[in-house]
Amino acid sequence: MKLSEQQTERLALHSAFAIHQIAKWMAGRTDVPADIRDRLASHIEAIEGVLVHTGHDWIHDEMQQTEAALHT
Repeated sequence: MKLSEQQTERLALHSAFAIHQIAKWMAGRTDVPADIRDRLASHIEAIEGVLVHTGHDWIHDEMQQTEAALHT
């Protein structure tokens, strides 16, 4: 099965939002190792950059908060 460009973009966006939700959940937990939190924060930063660059800047503040929470 080959996805169209639009379907591929939608899949990528939905995947990015799902990863953000998981990261947000993990940020509130105390049993997540520091190295995992740091790596996840880096991924969230990269995802946020791509989303903002492609016009999805409405999520910027929330992703910044998640990233900061992962570093605490």
